[in-house]
Amino acid sequence: FKMVTLNGLFLKEWELYDEALSANVYINVPVAKHHGLSKLTLALKNVMGIMGGNRGYIHRNLDTALADVNAPLKIHLNIIDATRILTAHGPQGGNISDVKVINKVVVSTDIVAADSFETTLFGMKPADIPVTVAAHRRGLGEMNLDRIKMVRV
Repeated sequence: FKMVTLNGLFLKEWELYDEALSANVYINVPVAKHHGLSKLTLALKNVMGIMGGNRGYIHRNLDTALADVNAPLKIHLNIIDATRILTAHGPQGGNISDVKVINKVVVSTDIVAADSFETTLFGMKPADIPVTVAAHRRGLGEMNLDRIKMVRV
């Protein structure tokens, strides 16, 4: 881990996994699921995986902290696995009835756009997810579904 100056709104600096910062290509591959605090775990929240230190601290202002951590990263591709989504009781789950099979994978170079579309698979809107809103306000990507070009294959 390496201490990184974030100059964020909540986090001024944080220990991040050095290889994620220095990689030639960074591919973010989260599994779409419900989360009790952030509502959903998608691409923006998955970046918590590169954080060191006391990650519990960021839960005081989770949406802003995640935008702070995502801001300096250059994620080349986000591939969100939504083949089976956890619709409730996340992140731990606990009941197979909380799992819905939808057999979708969302791929985007725009992390906010990827998360924005994914919210619709849970019957939500991008504006329902505070981290999506925070990241969009920081200029990290597009959350307006009308402005996102989607190709379905």
